[in-house]
Amino acid sequence: MTESPTEVDAALETVVTELGGERREGQHAMANAVSAAITGDSHVIVQAGTGTGKSLGYLVPAALHAVTENKAVIVATATLALQKQLVDRDLPRMAQALSPSLPRPVTFAVLKGRNNYICLQKLHGAIPEDESDALFTTQKSALAEQVIAVREWAEQSPTGDRDDYPDDIDPRVWRSLSVGRRECVGESRCSFGEECFTVKRRLEAQEADIVITNHAMLAIDALEGIPVLPEHSAVIIDEGHELVDRATAAVTSELNVPMIERALSRGRKHIDSRTYEMLQQAGEDFDDCLRLAAEPLAGPTQLKPVGSDVTLALTVIRDACHQAITEINADKESKDPESLAAKQHARGAIEEVHDTAGALLAGDDFDVIWLDPGEGRSPSLKLAPLSVAGLLREALFAKSPVVMTSATLTVGGGFDSLVASLGLSDEQVTTMDVGSPFDHAKQGILSVAKDLPAPGREGVAMEALDELAELNEAAGGRTLALFSSWR
Repeated sequence: MTESPTEVDAALETVVTELGGERREGQHAMANAVSAAITGDSHVIVQAGTGTGKSLGYLVPAALHAVTENKAVIVATATLALQKQLVDRDLPRMAQALSPSLPRPVTFAVLKGRNNYICLQKLHGAIPEDESDALFTTQKSALAEQVIAVREWAEQSPTGDRDDYPDDIDPRVWRSLSVGRRECVGESRCSFGEECFTVKRRLEAQEADIVITNHAMLAIDALEGIPVLPEHSAVIIDEGHELVDRATAAVTSELNVPMIERALSRGRKHIDSRTYEMLQQAGEDFDDCLRLAAEPLAGPTQLKPVGSDVTLALTVIRDACHQAITEINADKESKDPESLAAKQHARGAIEEVHDTAGALLAGDDFDVIWLDPGEGRSPSLKLAPLSVAGLLREALFAKSPVVMTSATLTVGGGFDSLVASLGLSDEQVTTMDVGSPFDHAKQGILSVAKDLPAPGREGVAMEALDELAELNEAAGGRTLALFSSWR
């Protein structure tokens, strides 16, 4: 006996028909599973192959729930490309198609980290910074020209969003015009608080039915206990196969010499000269230790204990930063917004170095500490939890219904590995594979070139390019080649 169509089935049918698409059973199965999880306060993991229409499979039930219950839903992606697809294409079209059948229109907003937006105080020169000054005073340099171009764009941009800038931006240029969480003085104490791009985006997100963000923001909100997301009734995680790695990256700490130099540069005018010199010397000692340790490393697989000289340098760095923060906090004379902003900017950079050095010194058996040689950059000492499974279970899955989806979630045909990496048991989550509308066995050919040399640091071998060209010709063109680069 055929089951009666649900409200979700009807809504999905409306949207797909409006978009000129065809019914896909896997998409309907997914949409109903998502709806059941959101309304039933449970978790579901859905593997949906290529062509299923995953985004509408979760956006439609999310929209129905958000509008009828007046409860927001968070959608987190791993990549900017998918985020843009949802915001620029899928959500507007879905909202328009559902509009006649809903009591009110579906609203949505994008929310990114603070350092993705231009800081208006920096833009208008209220926060002097040696790095920014250097970029400006380097005559006819590409960086100086880029700073000017970004400033001109920012003066006209309605969003101040880095991803809306039409060209690539050097990280040093963007850093000179943006701030992180630690450096911001806060809306109430900022001369540009009412105009702040970050504040505007967060206010929009607080009023939206569906909030699009990324895995890093989700991890910061859940794992670090920093409330950056608005109140919500459910979380949907697309590109779920990336979550554990992205969450681990979000809670990974690192310390390197450029961070210390930046703290020194920003704190120079706010701390005692003796404190400055102590931190400067500790930074130089730390640099010597890291470079000495990095020299014999042939690759990332070598394991060696952290030396006592590194521990000593970290201790001095932590203590010098503590003294610097005390001195900055003791300064009660700075009361105008510009001076307060400059102090906060210095305090934020020094606190980051202080907290990271402290975390590296306090690392325990549940943490891993390693040296990244840098390969052309300054070496860094990094710290991360051995596993984020427990953190995800307690800080994410225990708080609200979670939907996870991707085309590639199973290992060996099962979800066991993924479920374990999330800190869950089989009883705590429903798993399902809705397949793909494509018959891969009949519609595709798998070619494995066993005779090609293994990829290495030298780049793609000519033999691989020749093989690719032959496959392209055999297919009569119509080919998209995908490459991964970790450089």
